[in-house]
Amino acid sequence: MALEEFLQFWNVSREELAYICDCSLTTVNHWFSQGEHRRMPSEKHEQRLALAHHIWTTVETEPEYLQKLREMYHQNRRRASEK
Repeated sequence: MALEEFLQFWNVSREELAYICDCSLTTVNHWFSQGEHRRMPSEKHEQRLALAHHIWTTVETEPEYLQKLREMYHQNRRRASEK
């Protein structure tokens, strides 16, 4: 997914983009710079943007039943790690 397209859907900071794309903030800043220092997101970065978009879109539309299952999973996982 292209960076511009992703940003049309999601309001994220540059720091969050760096986390999503598993790159440095410096790299993200180069995506927004002008002139000779401008870089474009790599295919790997665009794949990560697409994955985040898919997950976030799915979370927004998932039924309450799946949300409850997710909560149960996290509660049970915490209990198991406390033992």
